[in-house]
Amino acid sequence: MTQKSVKTRTPQAERTATMRQRLSEAAFEVIKEVGYANFRTSAVSKAAGVSQGAQLHHFPTKDSLTTAAMEYAYERAHGKFLKNISSFSASDDPLDAVIQDAEDFFMSDYFMVALDILMAGGKNKELRDEQVRLAVTSRASVEESWVKKLIELGWEKSEAEMILGMTFCLVRGFAIKLLISHSRSDLSTMMTQWKSMVAMLKAQA
Repeated sequence: MTQKSVKTRTPQAERTATMRQRLSEAAFEVIKEVGYANFRTSAVSKAAGVSQGAQLHHFPTKDSLTTAAMEYAYERAHGKFLKNISSFSASDDPLDAVIQDAEDFFMSDYFMVALDILMAGGKNKELRDEQVRLAVTSRASVEESWVKKLIELGWEKSEAEMILGMTFCLVRGFAIKLLISHSRSDLSTMMTQWKSMVAMLKAQA
């Protein structure tokens, strides 16, 4: 007597999570491609390969879909940060590691899309507030983790917070500059000068 195969059904919660992830990623890719000013929710269901009814069930408004896109972006960016900080060892130059991590985020599509949404959707207070909340929450945990790592290496807390903050500001500012100038050739020179200034500052401490 042969045993009949039993089909296992994917739990509803898992199917829901998969669909939301699929739509979130599609929304991000659409915004990246056309810009937030030209973002239409109808393009998302097409990109995700699902019906508009299914999309509206999970994300009934443009704002909810936009927020989902940014949640997806920050999750992916945070995953890259976790890889960066977990691969850091005591023999590595900590400032080099911080600079590289800053470049990985601020030079990424994740940051550029977030900036696009903040600028193009700036008059939508609810959307703007939610985007700011996402950005602050995500980046705060990154900064706290790097400060903790620098303190473990013997840096003073105030020193670590100041140098980390200024490093991120420099890279972020350069990333925004790339919106009008696509040359990254000056970044290496700028970071070399910054590292020299930090070395002098630490020597005087």
